[in-house]
Amino acid sequence: MMTGGQPGGVHDAGAMAIARALERWVSELGRQFGPLSRRQRHTLRALNELGRDGAVRAGDLAEFLGITSAGATRMLNRLEDDGYIRRFRDPEADQREIFLAPTAAGNEALRAANEVYFERVERYLDRLNAEERATLAGLLEKLTEAG
Repeated sequence: MMTGGQPGGVHDAGAMAIARALERWVSELGRQFGPLSRRQRHTLRALNELGRDGAVRAGDLAEFLGITSAGATRMLNRLEDDGYIRRFRDPEADQREIFLAPTAAGNEALRAANEVYFERVERYLDRLNAEERATLAGLLEKLTEAG
């Protein structure tokens, strides 16, 4: 446990070991997954998740990703320039709102990026037996379930 809530305070050794291992694993998985960077893949995945029932408002995507509207705009500009998303206004909605949807090329890029990503994850998981994998999956689910 952390004492005092201060940077540089005393932390639980187990938590620190887990934090270091997670950082190492994320770093070793890489920053590029086929045609998409880690951030582009994350953005397209979020767009698909939020847009299951249709287009997504740009502001809702930024909020979901936990980034500023300026940061979202930069990322969306890159994705649009690459032909992975399209922006549009809905004639039935407030005309100040910009909506987003993935393109066929965006969905294909995400499919290819996911393939690379999951292959890399599986290489690490090959070190674990089936029981260890199930335990890890359960623990990660527990850590990430909505509180």
